Amino acid sequence: MTPRTKEKFEEIRESKRRKIIDSAIECFATKGYHAVSISELAAHAGVSKGLMYNYFSSKDELLKTIFNETMDQMLELFDPDSKGLNEKNDLLMYLERYYHHLKSNLILWKMYMAIFSQPAVQQILQKEILEVSQKPLEIIGNYFKKEGFKHPEVEVAFLSTLFSGVLTEYISDPDHYPLEQIMKRILSIYS
Repeated sequence: MTPRTKEKFEEIRESKRRKIIDSAIECFATKGYHAVSISELAAHAGVSKGLMYNYFSSKDELLKTIFNETMDQMLELFDPDSKGLNEKNDLLMYLERYYHHLKSNLILWKMYMAIFSQPAVQQILQKEILEVSQKPLEIIGNYFKKEGFKHPEVEVAFLSTLFSGVLTEYISDPDHYPLEQIMKRILSIYS
């Protein structure tokens, strides 16, 4: 038997870590954050409780990891070239990427809504939420200023409210909510 290479070991480690995260997303989405124990998370991921602690020191750390990874994905969707929203097409492309991410990551968004509707969970993530929420809002606000919107801060709030509403409605009933038509309507507002 050939010994594992360092690369193979890291690949196996990352695979287990990813399995724990994906299982936690599913459990948090279906049961809620506080209703799931570390033991349940480990069993659902098919790992021992001890191995869970090898990857994450606590359930809170696991939650923060999921939040940070999700926000990194959203920032990548939002501003893939890190140049901000400089042209009308940039905002439209972001709206399209958001639509596709929402459709293809329903369980992640269910988890997001399930945990963020819980004040105790918001408290756990308070620092992380503050760190990531300002940049996108500022970028969108600057875009609306540049585009000549009379009240850019109101437009940012309006778009944020649209996103929240679409997200809530879609995850509540994905089989019947007309997501594609709603996104086309939102795109038409900003094109």
